[in-house]
Amino acid sequence: MNSNKHFFIGAALALAIGMQACQTADKKSSTTKDSVTGDTNMVNGNHVTGAESTESGLDEAGATFLRKAAVGGLMEVEAAKIAAKNAGSVIVKDFASKMLTDHTKANTELKALAQEKKIITPDALPAEDQIHIDAMKKMKGDAFDKHYMEMMVTDHEKTVALFKLGAQNRDASLKNWATKTLSVIETHDSLAKKMISEMK
Repeated sequence: MNSNKHFFIGAALALAIGMQACQTADKKSSTTKDSVTGDTNMVNGNHVTGAESTESGLDEAGATFLRKAAVGGLMEVEAAKIAAKNAGSVIVKDFASKMLTDHTKANTELKALAQEKKIITPDALPAEDQIHIDAMKKMKGDAFDKHYMEMMVTDHEKTVALFKLGAQNRDASLKNWATKTLSVIETHDSLAKKMISEMK
């Protein structure tokens, strides 16, 4: 009799523990579902996970644009500094001086915008770009001029395309800056193409 009684008590305890575990699991499941539902609602609202930065308010396209533009701007400044020393032509040196002035200004504005939006942008070139810059330091005269101006055409074509995307961003301050800077870069692009055509 006693063994049967112990069996029933044990079974009752096991059943109670099992029910409590199920309730806990249900609560966890309910919490997870609520969280997912909340995320889904936010997708229809303002915040899209993976596509928009929570802290900055910029979407991923805007953050990526700022980072790419920062690298491009750094490259332009570093190349212009070398051109000021290594270019053979006065015209190329004058072009490089313009690049240095305009891109230094744009880089300063970009940094301020990135800080406002809480986006961390690079302060140094990627390794492959630094290797290119180091190689350019060894070039001189006409060979440098040709390489630098061809680089300017290629780089500014890519930068124009990048800034056209930035100018379509939904963030007003980023859109305005990209639109304003795009007109400067398009001028650089036209001038670089004119110069390279005259060098051939």
